[in-house]
Amino acid sequence: MRPRTRRDLFIALSLANLCYLRIWSELLTYTRPDEYLMKLPPGPMQYVAVMLNVLLLGGILFGAVNWGRRRFSKSGFRWVEAAFLLFWIVPLNAIRAVLSNHFDLLRSGLFGILDPRAVELLAGASTLAALFLIAKFSPRLAHVAASVLALLFPFCAVTFGQAVWKIAQYNPSGFAANPPVPPLPDARTSPRFLWVIADEWDYRLTFVDRPAGLALPEIDRLRRDSLFTEQAYPPGPETPISLPGYFTGRLVKSVRYVGPSDLQIRFRDGTGPVSWRDQPSIFTSAHALGFNTALVDWFHPGCRVLSGLTYCDWWEMARQFNSMGSSFGEVLPNQTRSLFETTLISLFGQSLAGHQQTGVYHEILREGLAAANNPEFGLTVIHLPVPHAPHAYDRRTGTFTLGNAPIRGYVDSLALLDRTVGEMRRSLEASGEWGRTTVLFTSDHHYREETALAGEPDDLRIPFLLKMAGQHEGADYRERFNTVLTHDLILEVLEGHLATAADVSHWLDTNRVRAPGL
Repeated sequence: MRPRTRRDLFIALSLANLCYLRIWSELLTYTRPDEYLMKLPPGPMQYVAVMLNVLLLGGILFGAVNWGRRRFSKSGFRWVEAAFLLFWIVPLNAIRAVLSNHFDLLRSGLFGILDPRAVELLAGASTLAALFLIAKFSPRLAHVAASVLALLFPFCAVTFGQAVWKIAQYNPSGFAANPPVPPLPDARTSPRFLWVIADEWDYRLTFVDRPAGLALPEIDRLRRDSLFTEQAYPPGPETPISLPGYFTGRLVKSVRYVGPSDLQIRFRDGTGPVSWRDQPSIFTSAHALGFNTALVDWFHPGCRVLSGLTYCDWWEMARQFNSMGSSFGEVLPNQTRSLFETTLISLFGQSLAGHQQTGVYHEILREGLAAANNPEFGLTVIHLPVPHAPHAYDRRTGTFTLGNAPIRGYVDSLALLDRTVGEMRRSLEASGEWGRTTVLFTSDHHYREETALAGEPDDLRIPFLLKMAGQHEGADYRERFNTVLTHDLILEVLEGHLATAADVSHWLDTNRVRAPGL
């Protein structure tokens, strides 16, 4: 092989390897804390697929350059050099994706500063500037880019070698769930409590400044039949903090992921760090009262961390690295497709993560309804992945076909939540469990892109709608309180101390001073 041909091959493979930098980073550089949010670690299939993809793309690029050298004269070869420079958008996007793990402005954080139209204008201006530079200086820029890739060629051996090592060391045993506690033979079946946590459900956009054209008939119906609170605040600003606060009944200051089944917590009262798995929870307390318990969870690996659960299942948050598919035939092309999209935006309309979110939503709803309708469970908690992004539901068609809507798609996801509330209600009514079950619909935090969508300062309040067993008329509660009190409220209901909306209002009046807000 002639020196120039060999150099072209090295450059082609180096460029292909760099294109898959984000995937290499996800597969090779994840840490012990990263494992906390993983259902399983990356398996041999993913490593084999990315190695094959690099070789395939490298071969295609090498063939294209050789064809160009034979087909064009020296002056005509400038078109090949220009195409080579344009192709750099792929590895540059991969570099952006890797750096976005450290700089939020390189992903959705930019929408917190600029509105979507401004982001589009910025992207358009950057594209025009790049095209101008390529047209003006393509030979010189191509020479510099090729030299950089030649220097990076040894990086191919590094990534391939690490992949082979990871395959040889694959061991998913540390990701197993805790064994469930055996069902209590004489478990109490009354009273019953169903707690539904809709992730990132916003109070203001639902009840105060509802977007024009958005109808939420099921949520409005639930409001008319429930104790509706006007100043409920979440235990924390995000899911990692709010859920441990909810389940322990204590306000959490900070958390730290440690491994697949360990979360270190610092409480606001100064306690910590302590392991979440060693703390009493709503489930251990309910079990001690004689109730079977069920958790259908999202995001936190509750099944690996929490005890006192008769039944548990959980799903990880949809992200690029876990949305490639479950078979080699899916993973191989989807790794390449993922180079041209993010979790929220895709050249193909709907991102792989958006498609994954749809599947997770349906599975959680199915398993959640099965648990909620099972009269053997005295306490059931369902953590829904909606209206959290990525947004895949199109409210105008009633289908899961929405894409490229990182901000405005939240309105569609609110419509999906409304549809979900109705589906859950009808299911429980059909089984006869709705009337005898106390049902709470709430959230873990407000919509964090609220300002970008509505143009108003963030309102940190969250919905909190509590329908007591047998309740048919609504009531309002207007005082400020923190929903971390839900833990204690549930235990009061299960012990039979709270049976009506008036009981709950009086209890909140007495206890809200312990947790007045954020």
